[in-house]
Amino acid sequence: MTHSLPAGRLPEDQADAEHLLDLLPFAVALIAPDGKFVYVNSQFWPLFGYTPADLPDLATWLVRAYPDPVYRQRIQADWRRTVQQLLSEQGVVSYESEVTCKDGTVRTVYFRVVITDAGNLLIFLEDITDRRQIEREREQLLKDLQRSHTQLLTAAEVAKSMITLLDPHTLIQYTVNLICERFEFYYVGLFLLDESGDYAVLQAGSGEAGRQMLAAGHKLAVGGHSMIGWCVAHAQPRIALDVGEEAVRFDNPFLPDTRSEIALPLVAHGQVFGALTVQSTHEAAFSAEDIVILQAMVDQVAVAIQNAHLFAAAQQEIARRRQAEEEVRHLNEVLEQRVAERTAQLKAINQELEAFAYSVSHDLRAPLRAIDGFSQALLEDYETRLDAEGRDFLLRVRAASQRMAQLIDDLLKLSRLSRGELHCERVDLSDLAREIVVDLRQQQPERQVDVTIVPQLIVYGDARLLRIALENLLGNAWKFTSKTAAARIELGVMAQEGQPVYFIRDNGAGFEMAYADKLFGAFQRLHQNTEFEGTGIGLATVQRIIHRHGGRIWAEGVVGQGATFYFTLPYMQR
Repeated sequence: MTHSLPAGRLPEDQADAEHLLDLLPFAVALIAPDGKFVYVNSQFWPLFGYTPADLPDLATWLVRAYPDPVYRQRIQADWRRTVQQLLSEQGVVSYESEVTCKDGTVRTVYFRVVITDAGNLLIFLEDITDRRQIEREREQLLKDLQRSHTQLLTAAEVAKSMITLLDPHTLIQYTVNLICERFEFYYVGLFLLDESGDYAVLQAGSGEAGRQMLAAGHKLAVGGHSMIGWCVAHAQPRIALDVGEEAVRFDNPFLPDTRSEIALPLVAHGQVFGALTVQSTHEAAFSAEDIVILQAMVDQVAVAIQNAHLFAAAQQEIARRRQAEEEVRHLNEVLEQRVAERTAQLKAINQELEAFAYSVSHDLRAPLRAIDGFSQALLEDYETRLDAEGRDFLLRVRAASQRMAQLIDDLLKLSRLSRGELHCERVDLSDLAREIVVDLRQQQPERQVDVTIVPQLIVYGDARLLRIALENLLGNAWKFTSKTAAARIELGVMAQEGQPVYFIRDNGAGFEMAYADKLFGAFQRLHQNTEFEGTGIGLATVQRIIHRHGGRIWAEGVVGQGATFYFTLPYMQR
């Protein structure tokens, strides 16, 4: 049925045209030169929520659709120009604008306007609100991905600089400039404690403000009202999302435009010896990803600075020993035998020192290993001097360094999966799964798990990569059923749209479906380490392998009732 206004209808001989207009998926309105509605189709009223009685003419519709008088005035001016253009060119004019509906909601509408032979305006209106929202979400996602890519590249360059830059001052200035430039922050500065430990002294700062503060000998009291002072005193990060409301933030005349700030402590061997400040001209400028990446880089820089000082001390010791060797050689004429013995001792010591210098240099290339090594040494050599809390701190430092090393190893393994050629062959997934389950049972013989494997699941793919994928999927099922009394795991296949879909199902811990999109992200975990161990890289590895085979993977789960992972392998059709 056509929803026409009392002001008029299309002529009776155009009933077919009116019927066709009602079938269109978008709204249509025909307006007379005096602004009266001649005809609207059935899509017009649901689009805006008005009734025929609400809108007798175009002027009334403009007032209600554009309640803001300034915006409405601009729309009316655009409308007049549209009419003039149509009269002069007899073409089609298109534009979009935000329109207020009867219920107060605002929709984005795309207009196409033409003029009929009778001088009426024929308007086609399409609701594109959802389309524009999707476009905005895609743009934001692209920005987030680009920022994450920049973060990873920056972290990699900082790690590389710790190998190539042995001078601490050069290292920290390079790091400060790199973080400020790549993350597009307002200011980045690095402070180190002075000998008294009462002040944090600026050692490197970005931009002109950094140069001026370095020249002025800028320093901040530890435990004072500044972000850096609080951060160092409490050995904890400090975040000010709005510096106007944060009393701890120091009012710095060199940086008048700061609106948000984060201070991160520099910690090595359990001791705070400085802090990094990062500032932005925007409020709430720091995302969770920013904080994680920045803290990781700060931890790396802290170890690098400490190791650089150790390297410098070793070099000084070598120089001193060499000077002593020269003195011994000078006494050779009168005390030949003694000098010979002394020389032999010095050579032995020199070799030890050179070996130590090489070791320190090597540690610069592996700062995480240095953290773990020093922590272990303290636990072994000073166990009787440490109380329980001290030993716990060192154990946590070791666990954190080992976990970070494992994360880096896993990330490298994940990156290697994208390289190299696939060696595809006929693979029996059932045989692979049985071998993996045998290994799992040998690792935990005390567990009784009911495992069902459908036989003869033949696919075509890279056997090595498919084994890695199954090891991760079955290993996850094994792990997350560890707290289930009657644990069950199943490997099977089903048909979906004419294609085989393989699945691994368990009755373990499960997960919230609201977080299913996070399962396959690197380092994304839905369970705490204290509940289930893991680095969060396994499912990202599986997804990379399945995608390399041209397949897809997804999951379903219910908390406390288990999870099912589905995947396809199109190569099996060969």
